[in-house]
Amino acid sequence: MSKILSRSMPLLAKSIAIASIAGICSQALPSYAGFNPGGTVGKPGNRRGLATRGGGCKASGNPTLTTLVPKNNVGLTASATPTFYWFIPSNTYQYVNFSLYKVDAEDNPTDLVYASTSQISGEGGLASVSLPEQGTTQTLEAGKSYRWMVRLLCSGNDRRGLSATGWITYSPPSPQLSNQLTAQPENKADVYGEAGYWYDAVKELALQKQANPNSPGVNLAWKALMESEFVQLNQLAAL
Repeated sequence: MSKILSRSMPLLAKSIAIASIAGICSQALPSYAGFNPGGTVGKPGNRRGLATRGGGCKASGNPTLTTLVPKNNVGLTASATPTFYWFIPSNTYQYVNFSLYKVDAEDNPTDLVYASTSQISGEGGLASVSLPEQGTTQTLEAGKSYRWMVRLLCSGNDRRGLSATGWITYSPPSPQLSNQLTAQPENKADVYGEAGYWYDAVKELALQKQANPNSPGVNLAWKALMESEFVQLNQLAAL
């Protein structure tokens, strides 16, 4: 197994940590025609939190810990260094741990690609982590499936807690898709969603929500994505 690479993870409570949002405010409001996963094959997993006994910490409210992945647990990304999102409920946990693994032919985790642990405040909200674009961290390989997990932990030494999982596959965009994205910069979320690129559609709308949290158009686009047929994360539609 590869050596664990631990770095500081940007964690949010009711907001999304974005390195730069310059220029976003001037963009037109997004539209949203619908998320289409195409022929993406589903994977086993639980995108809603499962708790292990012990630890003494709790999460309250509804929804519980939830990874932002489609209903079949798998999402495509157009980036070799994607951003992962999840929802954290109000809780008494002390840490959140993120881990990303390569898998074998039977979908069993093998090599650890990236891991990070950060302290949390206990306040609920949307959280994210991005694979670093520089340094020793591996980037995703095209066509390969990866399994990721987030865990809420009571202490840095206690592996018991609340966990949820998701899957991701890196698929470089076609020249046609790249041209569409260049021609319609104000509708990137829509273009990505229709092409089946889940992680990129989520990120684009998250950027828009960060820049325009009270925009009816942005919030309606987010709601449409969360409630769409192949997603059904209705409890996250009002974030």
